Amino acid sequence: MEKKRKKKKMPVPLLIVLCVCVAALGVSIWQLSNIFLEYKAGTDEYEDLQQFVLEEIPENEETAEDAGDGTEEERVQRVALSELQAQNPETVGWIEIPGTTISYPLMHTDDDSYYLNHTFSNKINSAGSIFVETLNSPDFTDLHTIIYGHNMKNGSMFAGLKNYASPSYLVAHPTVYIDLADGTHAYQIFSVYESPSESDSYTIGFAPDEQYEEFLQTLKSRSAYDTGVTVTKDDSIITLSTCTKSGEHRYLVHAKKLY
Repeated sequence: MEKKRKKKKMPVPLLIVLCVCVAALGVSIWQLSNIFLEYKAGTDEYEDLQQFVLEEIPENEETAEDAGDGTEEERVQRVALSELQAQNPETVGWIEIPGTTISYPLMHTDDDSYYLNHTFSNKINSAGSIFVETLNSPDFTDLHTIIYGHNMKNGSMFAGLKNYASPSYLVAHPTVYIDLADGTHAYQIFSVYESPSESDSYTIGFAPDEQYEEFLQTLKSRSAYDTGVTVTKDDSIITLSTCTKSGEHRYLVHAKKLY
């Protein structure tokens, strides 16, 4: 009569390793799920806010580039800013680059760290908000205004700025639009590059003098390529800033005001 073979038990050390691996996998799945849900929550919130953009920017951006005389016809009220401010009084405007994913409310507060991890509705979220430098005037009357946004892995917020490393991308998306209480303003991009986080490119508080002229020429000279756009001390500019993948540097996009 044939004897039944005994089933071999898994060695205890191997069993422990297996349990640890299963637990680690479970934790990883849980963490990834939380990240996905957080990204979705942020994306959904900002997509809902698109309802306050009442008019689309004309596709022919040559009109904006050639305009520059500041006539009232250009200052259309494209965004329902007062309705956004009723929900969050720290809303100062709206930023949009046509043909890209960048279309968000602009926030301004006395604490630059707040909107790093808070959305428009004041919910804690790693996406944060697009916000204006605390030391800048919220009405964009400074000669140099800085705007910050995260480089999100899902392509949201200011992640798209890195695409300006390609000259062809600039040709397709040359203009940044800022909507304020007095209507829409257009800014033409003149310099794009990666920079150390402590760069003097973040200097603000200028007067329209030779020092400011020298600063502008320095920004233009740092561009990764020649944009073909001139800039002088008579120009007001904005800087869009986001982190790079390493987090140690920033990607900067500078643009001068057309109207």
